Amino acid sequence: MWQRLYRLWIAHADQLRRELGVVPAEHMLREAQQKLPTLRGRRAVLLTLRRLPDAGARPGTTDRMGEPDRRTGDRPVPGERTPQ
Repeated sequence: MWQRLYRLWIAHADQLRRELGVVPAEHMLREAQQKLPTLRGRRAVLLTLRRLPDAGARPGTTDRMGEPDRRTGDRPVPGERTPQ
Protein backbone atom coordinates (compact mmCIF):
# COMPACT_ATOMS: atom_id res chain seq x y z
CA MET A 1 0.00 0.00 0.00
CA TRP A 2 2.78 2.45 0.95
CA GLN A 3 4.73 1.76 -2.24
CA ARG A 4 1.66 2.52 -4.33
CA LEU A 5 0.85 5.65 -2.34
CA TYR A 6 4.40 7.03 -2.53
CA ARG A 7 4.57 6.33 -6.28
CA LEU A 8 1.27 8.15 -6.79
CA TRP A 9 2.53 11.16 -4.81
CA ILE A 10 5.65 11.34 -6.98
CA ALA A 11 3.69 10.85 -10.22
CA HIS A 12 1.25 13.63 -9.29
CA ALA A 13 3.73 16.03 -7.67
CA ASP A 14 2.53 19.08 -9.61
CA GLN A 15 -1.09 18.44 -8.65
CA LEU A 16 -0.10 18.01 -4.99
CA ARG A 17 1.71 21.35 -5.05
CA ARG A 18 -1.32 23.08 -6.58
CA GLU A 19 -3.89 21.56 -4.22
CA LEU A 20 -1.93 21.42 -0.94
CA GLY A 21 0.60 24.19 -1.37
CA VAL A 22 4.30 23.96 -2.08
CA VAL A 23 5.58 23.37 1.46
CA PRO A 24 3.22 20.52 2.48
CA ALA A 25 3.63 18.86 -0.92
CA GLU A 26 7.43 19.06 -0.70
CA HIS A 27 7.33 17.42 2.74
CA MET A 28 5.21 14.58 1.33
CA LEU A 29 7.46 14.17 -1.69
CA ARG A 30 10.62 14.14 0.45
CA GLU A 31 9.03 11.42 2.61
CA ALA A 32 8.11 9.41 -0.48
CA GLN A 33 11.61 9.68 -1.95
CA GLN A 34 13.26 8.70 1.34
CA LYS A 35 10.94 5.85 2.32
CA LEU A 36 10.16 4.25 -1.04
CA PRO A 37 13.59 2.61 -1.47
CA THR A 38 13.38 1.12 2.05
CA LEU A 39 10.09 -0.69 1.44
CA ARG A 40 11.35 -3.34 -0.99
CA GLY A 41 11.11 -6.78 0.57
CA ARG A 42 9.06 -5.72 3.58
CA ARG A 43 5.86 -7.45 4.41
CA ALA A 44 3.00 -6.70 6.76
CA VAL A 45 2.64 -8.92 9.79
CA LEU A 46 -0.39 -9.17 12.04
CA LEU A 47 0.05 -10.73 15.46
CA THR A 48 -2.92 -11.61 17.62
CA LEU A 49 -2.53 -12.76 21.21
CA ARG A 50 -5.18 -14.41 23.31
CA ARG A 51 -5.02 -14.98 27.04
CA LEU A 52 -6.81 -18.02 28.34
CA PRO A 53 -9.43 -17.29 31.00
CA ASP A 54 -8.01 -17.17 34.50
CA ALA A 55 -10.12 -19.13 36.98
CA GLY A 56 -9.19 -16.66 39.74
CA ALA A 57 -10.10 -13.50 37.83
CA ARG A 58 -13.07 -11.49 39.00
CA PRO A 59 -15.85 -11.00 36.45
CA GLY A 60 -15.83 -7.57 34.85
CA THR A 61 -12.17 -6.83 35.55
CA THR A 62 -10.01 -5.73 32.65
CA ASP A 63 -6.68 -7.33 31.94
CA ARG A 64 -3.81 -4.95 31.30
CA MET A 65 -0.62 -5.59 29.40
CA GLY A 66 2.47 -5.38 31.56
CA GLU A 67 5.05 -2.67 31.11
CA PRO A 68 7.83 -3.38 28.59
CA ASP A 69 11.21 -4.46 29.94
CA ARG A 70 12.90 -1.41 28.45
CA ARG A 71 12.68 2.35 28.81
CA THR A 72 10.64 4.48 26.44
CA GLY A 73 12.76 5.51 23.48
CA ASP A 74 15.14 2.57 23.69
CA ARG A 75 15.72 0.69 20.49
CA PRO A 76 14.16 -2.78 20.17
CA VAL A 77 16.42 -5.64 21.06
CA PRO A 78 17.28 -7.98 18.14
CA GLY A 79 14.83 -10.66 19.34
CA GLU A 80 11.91 -8.21 18.98
CA ARG A 81 12.39 -7.78 15.24
CA THR A 82 10.71 -9.91 12.61
CA PRO A 83 13.21 -11.52 10.22
CA GLN A 84 13.09 -9.94 6.76
